[in-house]
Parts: sequence; structure tokens; C-alpha cells
Amino acid sequence: MLTFVAPFVIYLLSFPTMLVTLFRVEIGILFFLFTVPIIALMKKFSGFPQGNNIADFLLIAIILGWLLGAGKQGKKIFNNSPINIAVILVVIGAIINLVRGYTFMVLPEEINIVRLMAWKNYMILPLLYFIAINNIETEKLVKWCIVVVSITMIAMDFNFYTTFRLIKAVHYSHSIRISGPFAFLGPNELGVFASMYTFLLFGISYFIEDKKLKYWLLLVCCANFYTILYCYSRAGYMCTLFGFFFLGILKDKRFLLLLAALIIAYKIVLPTSVVERIDNTFLEKGEISERQEETSAFEVGDTVVEVTGRKQLWEKAMYYFEREPLFGIGFDTFRHQEGWITHSLYMKILAEQGLVGAIIFLIFIAIILSQAFKLFKHSETKIGKGVGLGFLLCVLVQLVGSVTGDQSLYYNMMAIYWVFLGIVASLNINRNQGLTKSPEIDKK
Repeated sequence: MLTFVAPFVIYLLSFPTMLVTLFRVEIGILFFLFTVPIIALMKKFSGFPQGNNIADFLLIAIILGWLLGAGKQGKKIFNNSPINIAVILVVIGAIINLVRGYTFMVLPEEINIVRLMAWKNYMILPLLYFIAINNIETEKLVKWCIVVVSITMIAMDFNFYTTFRLIKAVHYSHSIRISGPFAFLGPNELGVFASMYTFLLFGISYFIEDKKLKYWLLLVCCANFYTILYCYSRAGYMCTLFGFFFLGILKDKRFLLLLAALIIAYKIVLPTSVVERIDNTFLEKGEISERQEETSAFEVGDTVVEVTGRKQLWEKAMYYFEREPLFGIGFDTFRHQEGWITHSLYMKILAEQGLVGAIIFLIFIAIILSQAFKLFKHSETKIGKGVGLGFLLCVLVQLVGSVTGDQSLYYNMMAIYWVFLGIVASLNINRNQGLTKSPEIDKK
């Protein structure tokens, strides 16, 4: 009953929310942040009239509210930031990449339509950045964004728990891996997602002086670790380990000791099924058969199911890169040509975007990391420092997860990332202009 009623109520609320957003754009942004990352919820919407278009309708309302608000207040529509350049480069690269995909090879019309829809969804992410930088300009609204993201995460953790608690997970097997609220995606995407935004909230929590909010964020992080632990994602585990490592380097060296202790004593402190998953990951070379090395195989009953392994996919990606080194083979072409994704963001960039795309990606990452670090180190406000550290950790964790996965095209996964990228840019603008003051500083 709850699985139908809750989505239906939220679906009904989306329509008055769109209307209110025309006059209070922040309401639409917060509603978008809450609903869109929960893919299972968005999938439920598809069963209602126009449910598939709710996210698009909401974005249109946000854009109209943004433009109307800017005109009413007589302020600039676009704020200036070094990150703008990086995002515009990404958009230009994506346009070139889409055109390149059409010119590389002739694909059936229905595939071209699917690819165009995927490209449209990808372009939602830069749009979210520009919405955030130009509309999330106060510390109060930033805190509301943090609260909404934390509520979204705890809702997803609860969804995962209600399913996983019914599974007997004493020992590991592929059959006990579930995607929870991620519906059509997999446990790896869930693990990376949970890890990214756990460290976003964890980093922010260091600088939250409101005790209730601080403890709430820490509680959410603990709940997220439950999801990370039992999604049995090797990518999620690596993201978490590196998240603690980066946190130890940047802020709290105690986590370096905790990390070392965990690596040494993981067989004692972690559940048996998780240990078995990890041990399977780190088998000695001689213990892995040639067939296992070449493929990804798992058992269903007495049947062994084999799928194309990362090694083969990466070799194919390098083949396309060597064939088309400058511009690659075009947007989303690898998936339709090979029937599989590359299972690595970096391999996908080389195969589909070539050297031009790789250079754009490096410029983008360099700029956003530097801007997040500057906010963390030089912000005069607690919230600025927290967002700077949290987003810095989030980006670094996502880069680790991208070695064996690719989350970049899924706007449900990356919406929070791009909104907080806009928040980082906005807070840096305020820092440079001296527009915001920390309550702690005022008291002094």
C-alpha cells in the first residue's frame, strides 16, 4: 500500500509545486533534489498520466521561475565564475560529440532517437549547474539543500533496507546483490552513488555548528554505510576506502589510522558475506582461471552465466580510440555498436570523445577541484568551508568510482553533484565579493 500511496501523493504534489516554483524558484529546486535521485520513485511516476515528463515539466517551471525572478529583482540572469568556462566547454564538447556520432556510422533511426534522448538527459546536468549558481545564493537555502539531500539519502537507505532484510545473506553469492531504489541500474551504481554523497554530507558535517543538524547528517552517513556494505559493490568499497583516505589527508588524520586498522582487521570486523566478496576481489593471480579473468561470470542455480568482461570491453574501447584518436566515435555510439557500456568513464571518453574530449574532461576536473579547494580553505563562513570540503570529497570519490564504472550519463545519479557544483560556484562568488558573513564571525 505504501509503495503506491507515497509515490502517488508526491506525484500529485508535483503540480502545485510547479505553479509555486514560478514565484519561488527555490521550492522547485528543493523538490527536484528530493525526487529525481530516487529512480524507483520516478519509475512509479511513469504509471501516472504524464508521469514520465514530471522532471522535464519541473525543470521548465524552474527555468521560468528563474527568469521571472531575475526580471522582477532586476539582477543579472547569469553570474560569473571560472566554473562557467569548464561547464560551457563540456556542453560544446557534448554537441561536437553528438554530431560526431551521427557522422561516424549510420545507425537505425530508432537508435538515433534513443541516443538523442540520452544526450538531452545528459544536458540536464549543466542546466542544473546554471540554475544552482544563479538561484542558490544564501546560506539559508544552501542549508535547505543539504537537509533535502540528507532526507533523500535516508529514504533510499530505507528502501534498500526493506528489501535486503528479507534476504539471507550469511554467505556471499551473486543472487543476493540488489539495486534497491536504483531500479534499472545495478548495485555498482548504487554503491558509488551512496559513497559519493556520504562523503559530501560527511565533509559538510565537520563545519555544522547546529548540533541537531550535525548529528542528523552523521546518522544519515551511518545509514548510507549500511547500503554501501550490503550492495556488495567492489566499486563502492573502493570509493569508501579512498573517501576515508582523502578525508584523512584533507581534514582529519584519525581516519588514516582507522583506514589502516580496517585494512588489517577487515576479516574480523566486517560481516562474513562482505569478507567473502572482498576476498573474491583480491584473489591471488594464480587462483583465478583464464576464463574468470576474461569474463564476468556468476552462478544462477547450477548454471554459469557469462557476460562480456571489462578486459574485453576496455580493449575494444582502445581499438576505437586508436582508430579515431581525435574526436572518437561519437556520443553513446559504443553502447549501441557493442551492446555493452565500457564500464569505465575514462575508457568511454577515449573511445567516444577522443583526445579532444579527454582534454575537456581534464580541464573541467582541474577547475572544479581547484574551486572546491579554494572554498574549503578560504571561505569565511562555516557553511562555505563545509560545502567546499564535502564537494571536494564527492568529486574525488566519483573519480575513483569512474575507473570501473560510468555514472556521468545518469542525471538521477549526478543531479546532486551538479547542483552542489553550482553551490560551490555561488559561495565562491559571495566569498570574493564579501557578501556573506558567518554568524560565528558576527558574534566576534
